[in-house]
Amino acid sequence: MPETIRCPSCGAENAAGAEACAQCNFPLSEKAPTPAATVAEEEFKFDPGPRPVRRRARPDAMQPIQTQLWLFAGIAVVMGILYFAAQGFWHSNAKPVEGAAPPQQQRADAARAVLAKDSTNLMARIELANVLYDTGNWSEAIVHYKSAERLDPKRSTTVVDMGVCYYNLGRFAAADSLFRHALAIDPHQAVAMFNLGIIAESKGDWDAALGQYHRAMEADPPDAMKQVLQQRIQEAMAKTGRKPPPLGP
Repeated sequence: MPETIRCPSCGAENAAGAEACAQCNFPLSEKAPTPAATVAEEEFKFDPGPRPVRRRARPDAMQPIQTQLWLFAGIAVVMGILYFAAQGFWHSNAKPVEGAAPPQQQRADAARAVLAKDSTNLMARIELANVLYDTGNWSEAIVHYKSAERLDPKRSTTVVDMGVCYYNLGRFAAADSLFRHALAIDPHQAVAMFNLGIIAESKGDWDAALGQYHRAMEADPPDAMKQVLQQRIQEAMAKTGRKPPPLGP
C-alpha cells in the first residue's frame, strides 16, 4: 500500500488513508457512499426540501423530486448536441447509459466516440459527465467530472457539478468540500455559495445559510436564481430573526 496519496487537484502529497487533501481539502477517499437514510442523514439532519443546484437549466428543475436539481444554462445541452453531431462520430455499439432517453444516449455515444479518438477532449468529457448526471448515474458522472477537472483545474463549474453528484449520493461532507474548493477557484461562484447555504440548512444552521445566500446574491447570480435566493433569504430571516446587511452597490 503506498505511504502517500497525491491529490488530483493540487498535486500535494498526503498520508495514505487521508479522506481529504491537507493542502486544498479536495476529497481523496473513494469509499462507497454512505446510504443517505443512515449515518449521512443522521449527521446532517437532512431536510428533503431545498436542493443544491447546478450551472445548467431545464424547465422542470424546480419540481420537489429527491433526485432532481435545478440547473442553470440549458443552452449548453443544445450546443453540446450540435457540437458532437458535427463531429460525425455516432456509432451503434456504444455502452448503454442506464435510464437514458434516445437523445441522451446519442449524446453519450457521440461523446464517447470523440474520447476514444482523443481522451483529452475537455468538452466531450464534460458532455458525457452531464449525460450521466442527468440520468442519475452520479457515481459514474463523478469519474468523468474528475477527469475534466484534471484537464482544466480552474473550471469551477465542473467542481460544482461534481459536488452536487456527491450530495445526491449522500456524501454531504465531500460535497461541502467541493463547493468550497470551487469558491477557492472563483470567489464569485454564486452557485457554490447557494449550495453551501443548502447544506447549512440541512444541518439546521440557519445563520450560516443566511450568510451564504446573502453572499450569493451579492455575487450577481443569474436572474433565474435571484428569485429562489430571495425566497431562501426570507425563510432564513424568519428562522433567525435577523436581516442580512444591505447589498453592496
